[in-house]
Amino acid sequence: MMKYCVQMNRLNLAFSFLGWLLKEGKRAKAMTMSPILKALCSENRIGEAAAIVIDKMPKMGSIPDLFSYTILIKGLCSKGNTSLVLQLFFKMAKHGGEYEPNVITYNTVIDELQKVGLLVEAFGLYNQMYLAGVMPDTVTYNSLINGLCKKGEIEKANKVAHRMISKGKEPDVVTYNTLINGLCKKGEIDMAKELLHSMISKGKEPNVVTYSTLIDGLCKRGEIEKATKVLHRMISKGKEPDVVAYNTLINGLCKKDEIDMAKELLHSMIAKGKEPDVVTYSTRINGLCKKGEIDMAKELLHSMIAKGKEPNVVTYSTLIDGLCKKGELRLANRVLDDMISKGLEPDVMISKGQP
Repeated sequence: MMKYCVQMNRLNLAFSFLGWLLKEGKRAKAMTMSPILKALCSENRIGEAAAIVIDKMPKMGSIPDLFSYTILIKGLCSKGNTSLVLQLFFKMAKHGGEYEPNVITYNTVIDELQKVGLLVEAFGLYNQMYLAGVMPDTVTYNSLINGLCKKGEIEKANKVAHRMISKGKEPDVVTYNTLINGLCKKGEIDMAKELLHSMISKGKEPNVVTYSTLIDGLCKRGEIEKATKVLHRMISKGKEPDVVAYNTLINGLCKKDEIDMAKELLHSMIAKGKEPDVVTYSTRINGLCKKGEIDMAKELLHSMIAKGKEPNVVTYSTLIDGLCKKGELRLANRVLDDMISKGLEPDVMISKGQP
């Protein structure tokens, strides 16, 4: 009954049925509660899900099982409630038996720990997995590698990748993408390209994220020509660049004052059915302002609004800065007033730049 209520998107009916069970003193199996727990967590109603697992299920004589706890832990992770996640996890581990955390539970908690920067604790759980007889999988290693890469500890991340292979777990596209991203952020573009070649030689097909990451790394190093080649290679391999990839290269071109090339790329992007977003327009406006093409920047702003793309603080800030530098202070103030009228708060740059 509970499952069908959830499938029909009738959570209120599911709760009514749950209330009836409580009133009648009926028992319900833990697996019966899983659909409603998943539905609550998907709707971000984590508190209600926690109340069911911790309070209502025991009252019904329905002891939460491994799946009940894992669903709740995933929900709590989505809310960033790390403290309660760990409490529930160790409660499961303490009970043991049918409550013993499985690889999915461990992966969920390890990923949450690395996201909040608690890498020591994440590796502690990784070691505990072996003691509990739970074998880490590719997802486990990817989480640890991601945590290390975010901290810039690429050597340690590589060691984890080698350990992963030694344990018989094959790196997947996510593993390679994470390491390539880490190397690019450290400015190690040549090593990132080597890893890309290694990835291909091992039969792992790079995806849009792989190419976009490398394009971003090259653009940040000012190697726009190489970044453009990566974009063309990406297309030749049948990987259609997304808006993020185009935005990255357009931004790199604008920073190099290659405004015409940026414009051409924007037209190419549109021709391929990719709709420019706020970042695309803001980047182009910034490039035009830096080149002193204020009139063209204003036209682009009007075009952006006409196409239903609402300018953000960055868009307005860029144009106001360009107008001030051009000496068009009255117009800069009008743009500022327009920005405020739309409920956008001026940032520090605008405040300092105002006459």
